[in-house]
Amino acid sequence: MFKQKPACRQAGKKFYITTSIAYTNAPPHIGFALEIIQADVLARYRKNLGDDVFFLTGTDEHGLKTLRAAESAGKNTIEFADEISGKFKQLAEALNISNNDFIRTTDEKRHKPAVYKFWEKYKEQGDVYKKKYRGFYCAGCEAFKTQKELIDGKCTVHLKEVEVVEEENYFFKLSKYLPEIKKLIEKDKLKIIPEARKNEVLNMIDNGLEDVSFSRAKEKYWGWPVPGDDTQNIYVWQDALSNYISALGYAEDSKQFKKYWPADVHCIGKDIVKFHTIYWPAMLISAKLELPKLIFIHGFINVAGQKMSKSLGNVIDPFELV
Repeated sequence: MFKQKPACRQAGKKFYITTSIAYTNAPPHIGFALEIIQADVLARYRKNLGDDVFFLTGTDEHGLKTLRAAESAGKNTIEFADEISGKFKQLAEALNISNNDFIRTTDEKRHKPAVYKFWEKYKEQGDVYKKKYRGFYCAGCEAFKTQKELIDGKCTVHLKEVEVVEEENYFFKLSKYLPEIKKLIEKDKLKIIPEARKNEVLNMIDNGLEDVSFSRAKEKYWGWPVPGDDTQNIYVWQDALSNYISALGYAEDSKQFKKYWPADVHCIGKDIVKFHTIYWPAMLISAKLELPKLIFIHGFINVAGQKMSKSLGNVIDPFELV
């Protein structure tokens, strides 16, 4: 019995793929090596099919984690970030990764203008407001946690006690976009794989999510100042997620941005699912931009049953492994 041949595939399609961007609080470990290799396999496969591939990786440098790591090392924050970011670039070279670009969130020329343009888009939609807030903050996750997300007062990912933070910040109206995001995920218009992660995200939405704090007090935090209010710095996740469009030239609405956006695949780890599948789509909808087509979520490399994490200190050096 003869099998029907598959339909011919048209080559030359654009294919934009990204990894998450790595924190610069410590040198790379093999967990990120896993992610960047997975993305490289996909990128090379699509290139071999004749597609026009753009492959992005980079480093996430603002926030508490890098600030505290630099202080512990007795180094200037930007110099410390430069050093660690350089090691992630070296890792890409050591692994022979085929990335087209490497973005840094401390890049004043390419990244900062995109972050500010994004912020102004939220304001135009009335999606940013200021209020006083008290909550439990995990510096490892760079996120506020609810009581449901804690066990014995500790973050379930980093196994460390959270901090009580009370201050006045700018908030983003995440709740406004949850019903739309839920429908998009259910219909696979925002496709999440594997299926178990899709169900996890839908459960997060059904369990209720609050508006998210998008700034921090300047004296306690490292980042770009909020436009028009230099007492506040922009929250690391609003800053970091913008990398996927800043590297393409979103700020100046470049030809490259028009050509490659939306992303065809975001490759991420399971600990940052909420930010990429809920926060990021809400930010894009607010700014009237297209959503990524697919979010591919991988698991952790575990050591003695625990996530391999720079925060936990149970890491393996990928350079030694290479």
